[in-house]
Amino acid sequence: MPVYVCRVSDDKGKIRQFLRESASEESLLRELATANPFVLSVKELPQGKAGQRPVRRYSRRLIAELTDLVALLLGSGLSLKDALEVVQGVFESGEGNELVTLLRERIGKGSSFSAALEGAGRGFPPFYRGMIRIGEKIGSLDQVFGRLSSYLKEERGLRDRFASALIYPCIVLSVAALSAVFIVLVLFPRLREIFGELGPAMAGRVQALMGSLQTALIVVGVVVLLVAFLVVGMVLARRREGPLATRIDALLLSLPVVSQFLMRRELLNFTFSMEALTAAGVSVEEALTEGAGTVTNLALRDAVLSIRERLLKGERLSSAFSRSPLFPERVARWMAIGERVGHVEKVFGQLRVYYQQEVDKWLGRMMALVEPALIVGLGLLIVAFVVFFIVPVFSLYGNVL
Repeated sequence: MPVYVCRVSDDKGKIRQFLRESASEESLLRELATANPFVLSVKELPQGKAGQRPVRRYSRRLIAELTDLVALLLGSGLSLKDALEVVQGVFESGEGNELVTLLRERIGKGSSFSAALEGAGRGFPPFYRGMIRIGEKIGSLDQVFGRLSSYLKEERGLRDRFASALIYPCIVLSVAALSAVFIVLVLFPRLREIFGELGPAMAGRVQALMGSLQTALIVVGVVVLLVAFLVVGMVLARRREGPLATRIDALLLSLPVVSQFLMRRELLNFTFSMEALTAAGVSVEEALTEGAGTVTNLALRDAVLSIRERLLKGERLSSAFSRSPLFPERVARWMAIGERVGHVEKVFGQLRVYYQQEVDKWLGRMMALVEPALIVGLGLLIVAFVVFFIVPVFSLYGNVL
């Protein structure tokens, strides 16, 4: 169905812009005329490859603010439809009003909130959509939105702290890069002229020194570009979610330091979803299917689905977790305890608390180490510059004297 950009004005002269689906422009104008005094313009959005509305990526700030507002309203006892209506009044224009309007329209036509999110555009992480599906399944969207609000705040705080730690090193790196460009383009030719006047022998030594330095700078530049291309390629490959993306995620889980934080963060999300589902009476087999949707690492997601397959074949839950090479032994041990006492949901709750503490601890450690590590790296670069450039130049100058 076509989607139109509508601009209307109310009786007070306030102009709003929003998206609206309709079979035709004429039917949309008739619909708008009954609700809005003045229709300023109606423009159809261009169609995508499959006749669908172009996918838009909404900002993280908007998604976080929307989640906070809906969590507050649901916690106050409002229904989801009423909460979205109130939120639409808060976002009077812009992309916020556009997103909420689209969600309300899809829900009004009978779609679930999770289905409405699937077609609402990019920007909602897999964990977000998975938790919404879980909230609808167990009938506890208020609890889920509270968890999502905390999740997005933690993620935003992590990005802000990481960006703050990078400000000083990035400034120094920029100055170093500009200095290298100045040395190659301005200082090197000038030094050749100065030492070239002292005879062929001195000119040859200067030329050899400059050549080695230029080679070193070129090698460093090529390595940096290769690393940048590799990172960009990995990010693009992960977005396609194919076999290569799964191998990349498996590689990330094998890195010495980064893997420990990533694994704990994924296990926190997974155990939270499993706790919510099993506590609501959902079977473990079905809970594993929904819980896998909250895992963003594709290799770990495949491991969760493999555990479900083993469970369906009659294997015990603790044995299925112990046979998975990605899950730590702690999870299998606690699953064995849950099977013994008959309360698996309580075990998932205990694991969630444990991994929440682990994530908080690792966040503190990482943020405390990021800036010192970058400063040490910059110090090593400065030392290398002094040893391989400043000292040889002064040595040549000493020989002349």
